[in-house]
Amino acid sequence: MKRLMILAILAMQVASVCAQQNDFYYAGVRSDTLAAVYKNNKLLYTNFEEGNRWCWANCIVISNNGDVYYGGAGNSFGYVWKNGEMYFKGDYRSSVEGISYNADEDVVYSVGYIHFEGEHLRKGAIWKDVDLWDTFGTSLAYFNDIDFMDGHRYILGTNQMVNGVGDLTIWKDEESLYVLGRSWEGSGLRTIICREGHVYACGGLRTNIGPFSYDGMIWKDGEVLYNYGSYACIRDFFIDGEDIYACGEINVENQEQKAVVWKNDEVLYEYDYANFIELYTILKDGNDLYFGGAGFYFGKHPDGRQSSYGVLFKNGEAIEIDPECTSVYALAVSSETNALQETEKSPMVVFPNPAKDRATLEGIEPAEIQLYNLQGQSVRTFSDTNEIDVNGLPEGIYLLQITDKAGLTHSTKLVVE
Repeated sequence: MKRLMILAILAMQVASVCAQQNDFYYAGVRSDTLAAVYKNNKLLYTNFEEGNRWCWANCIVISNNGDVYYGGAGNSFGYVWKNGEMYFKGDYRSSVEGISYNADEDVVYSVGYIHFEGEHLRKGAIWKDVDLWDTFGTSLAYFNDIDFMDGHRYILGTNQMVNGVGDLTIWKDEESLYVLGRSWEGSGLRTIICREGHVYACGGLRTNIGPFSYDGMIWKDGEVLYNYGSYACIRDFFIDGEDIYACGEINVENQEQKAVVWKNDEVLYEYDYANFIELYTILKDGNDLYFGGAGFYFGKHPDGRQSSYGVLFKNGEAIEIDPECTSVYALAVSSETNALQETEKSPMVVFPNPAKDRATLEGIEPAEIQLYNLQGQSVRTFSDTNEIDVNGLPEGIYLLQITDKAGLTHSTKLVVE
């Protein structure tokens, strides 16, 4: 049946296809203390649960069928919302810090923390769809993010915390895989990405005593890949082929803060404003690089607004967003191709499909082939070849976007088994 579906998809391919037009989402909070989600820069959902003083959304993911899941917290309860409605509410003194969609299972996993026995014990928590699935960790542990690879779950967070300082830990399933050092809770591990057999993470590692005493880093398989220096914190990163894009802040010697975006280990963009900016999230969609966060006034703004304002950038240029948005915490794109212009049947054929190790593209002369997963992330790029190496990729459905030598863009799906 799967092969018949693939043949049907191939039969529908066209010679001229618009570039992938993904819907663009961001999540955060508004000045009226509502958790908020925007789609293509227009307000889509707001949530304020009864009895809460405030709510915020700090993570977002789009499922295969376009459902929008986003999580956060409000008034000591963790929440996940689905398409604007409450999906689940955690127990008292819980929080949802990260969310991930496992396409193989068609299941949403959320991570954060939950308190037991009052405030004396806090464990990292994993919710599978609407149910609390697992808790582990010791001494005020918490989880920040989760990803999946080869049937295993990889979680990052902080463990063995004492006086706000704990072990930066990556777990594989329930076993500690890497302990990267100790750090302040606020500068610990932020984001995890599993790709082609490797585990990447970002955050800040404590170096000595003091308010800015940590180094911003990206790790690969437990080893430092990039160290962005003292007084830095890497809050998010994104892998595009062989390149890594990261965002965060760096404090210079006089403790004036700069917001910085890096490509690998080089500064790509730098923002040094009188009202300082923090960057929380970054995402690359095709040729466009988005990153967002918040700017802060020194004290309350004269017109009565909140002391922060949301910021969003596209390829280094600020995008005008809702002035009531006070922070942008997370970005996402849909994984569907929304615009096809059919002119004639395409001669393009990909075989074998499904593929195990490699596939071959025939019928057109490709200049570049981009391979995307169902989360819209570019996982591999090939230039001037018709061979597509999928060895080591997780099983599932991928999108091929091909630019031929004539400049036309073609699209098809490839199943990896």
